[in-house]
This record gives sequence, structure tokens and C-alpha cells, in this order.
Amino acid sequence: MKALKQLLVFVLVTILAVNTSFAKGNERDDNEINQLRASVENASSSDWKVYADAAERCIELKTNLSEAYIWIEKSIEIDSNSTTLEVKGDYLKLNGAKKMAIATYNQAILAGMQEGRDITKLQKKVLRLR
Repeated sequence: MKALKQLLVFVLVTILAVNTSFAKGNERDDNEINQLRASVENASSSDWKVYADAAERCIELKTNLSEAYIWIEKSIEIDSNSTTLEVKGDYLKLNGAKKMAIATYNQAILAGMQEGRDITKLQKKVLRLR
């Protein structure tokens, strides 16, 4: 089952990479993406927040999503916390992977509870998807 999920995510990322390569982004977004790339390239190897923030901004702009996925996975690899998991859930939701998004948001909720974080926003995201 895990292999199937990984395959689906890989296919999704590949499709997005092909689609975004044909889309014309405006110059402002291109500059911002270049700035995000520079911040990620200059980040320390333990700075999960830079990767998560860069991915989150790409999700907000709905652009550069294949690279954003790589940044999300890197941020989770560094520190799997409620923030990194929430960003991954946002990515999955944006790309129509509803069940995977809910599962990831639920992981973020559990992590947030352990961190003492207010999880209301995460709970609302799950409820909206159901």
C-alpha cells in the first residue's frame, strides 16, 4: 500500500512538472521563485523552516510545485513536525490527493498536540476536506 501511495505521488509530481513547464509564469513570480531557490540553496542543512516556507509560498502561488514537493520532503526529513506536515497536507490537497491530505493533516494534528500547538486550523482543514 505504501509503495502504491509513493507511486501515485511520483506520478502526480511528474504530471505537475510537465504541466508547469508549459505554463507561462509572470516575471514577478519568476523572480520570487528564484529568490526562494536562493534561500533554499543558502539554508543550513538543519534549517527545515526555510524549506517549508519556500514550499508553502509555491503552494500559495500555485507554481513551481514539483520543486516545492522536493522542498517539503526535505523539510520533513530534517524535522517532521506539525508545520512541515501541514505544508505537505496543503500540497496534497492542492493536487487533489484528498485522502492523503487528510491523513497528513491528521499526522500534523498529532504532532501539534505533542508540541502544544493550537490545532484548530488543522482540524478545520480536515473537516473541509471530509
